[in-house]
Amino acid sequence: MPTLEVPINPETLAWALRRARLDPDDLARAAGASVERVHAWIGGKARPTYRQAQKIAQRLRVSFGQLLLPPPARVEIPIPDLRRRADAPKEPSLELTETIYDALRKRDWWREYRGNRPLAFVGSVDWQEAAPEEVADAIRSYIPVQAIRVEAEDWDDFLRKLSKRAEEIGILVLRRGIVGSNTHLPLDPTEFSGFAIADPVAPIILVNMRDYQARRNFTFAHELAHIWVGQSALDDNHELEPDPELEKFCDRVAAELLVPEQQLRRMWSSDPREAAQNVARRFWVSVWVAARRAHDLGLISREEYQNLVGEYYKGLGKQKRKSSSGNFDHNLAAWNSPTFTNAVVAATIEGELTFKEAASLLNISLGAFVAYLEKRSSEVSY
Repeated sequence: MPTLEVPINPETLAWALRRARLDPDDLARAAGASVERVHAWIGGKARPTYRQAQKIAQRLRVSFGQLLLPPPARVEIPIPDLRRRADAPKEPSLELTETIYDALRKRDWWREYRGNRPLAFVGSVDWQEAAPEEVADAIRSYIPVQAIRVEAEDWDDFLRKLSKRAEEIGILVLRRGIVGSNTHLPLDPTEFSGFAIADPVAPIILVNMRDYQARRNFTFAHELAHIWVGQSALDDNHELEPDPELEKFCDRVAAELLVPEQQLRRMWSSDPREAAQNVARRFWVSVWVAARRAHDLGLISREEYQNLVGEYYKGLGKQKRKSSSGNFDHNLAAWNSPTFTNAVVAATIEGELTFKEAASLLNISLGAFVAYLEKRSSEVSY
C-alpha cells in the first residue's frame, strides 16, 4: 500500500519556518526526517507523509489545513508598532503575536468585569502640547515613584513595588518573559521590551522580563507615559535617529519620572563614569539611562555620552538575561497581573466563569487551575 503524502504548500512551509524563527534542522528533528528531505519539501520537490505533516504543523504552531493553503498576507501587529531597531524582523514572531493577543483578551474580559468605567488618567494629557515634566508630575500624583524608589532594595524590588502601585490605580501589569505559562517559549528581548495598551477602562502594561534587569524599569516608566498620553504602542529599548516623535517624548517622560533633573544635578560628579554608575544604583536604572539623562541636561558632552554607552553595551554582553523563577503561584500572578488573577479566581468562585474559562484566561491547564484554586482556598480556610 503506497504511503499517503500531503500536498503542503512549499511557500507556506517556508513562511511558517520564518515566523517560528526555526531552521530546517529544527524541523527535521521534529518531523523525524533528514535535513535534505526538509529542503526538498521547502523547494516543492517532495511531500511529507501524513504523520510528518502533523508533526510539522505541531512544531510550527499552525493548523494542518493552513499548510495546504498559500501563505497569508503580512501578519499585522494589532497595536501601533513603534519599535526603533533597524534590523528588527519584518514579521512578528509567534511568541510576540500570541502575547499581544493574550493581553487583548484579558483587556476585553477585564473591561466587562469592571463595568466599562473609564479611568480619568488614561489619555489625560496631550503629548503634543504638554512638556515631559508635566506628564511626569501627573504620573507622580498617582504613583509616588521617588518614595517607592527609596523603599526599594534593588532593581527588581523597585519594579515590583511600582507595579503594585500601578495595579492599585487600575493598570494591569504583566511581568513575563514567556508565552502564557510555557517556559519553553521565551519572549525575545531583542524583538521587543514591552508594550502598552492605553484602553480607557482596562489599560495594560507588559514588561518583557527576559530583558536585562536594569532596563526593565525604564521600559515600565516608558509604558506609563503611553498610558497617560492615551497612545498604545509596542516598544523596544533602542535609540536611533530619527525616532518617532512620540517615542522621544515618552523617553523624556520616563527619564524625568525615574531620574528627576534637580536630584541628578545635585549628585553628578566630575567623573562621568563614576557618576553614571552611582546614578544607576541610586535610581535603579541602567547606566545608559543615567548617561542619556546627563547628556540631555548638558552635564556631559556627546563624546562622553557615546563612550559611556559603548562601555555599557559591552558590559551587557557579559550579563545573563534572567526571567521569572521560583514559586509558581507567585509567577502566575506576575505573568497575568495579580489584580487580574484575583478577579478571575473570584469570578470562578462566584460562578461567573467556568473552571475551563478561568484556566484559559490564566494560560494554564484545567488541572493546574483546579490545584491553584484548591491551594488558595486552603490558605484562607480556618
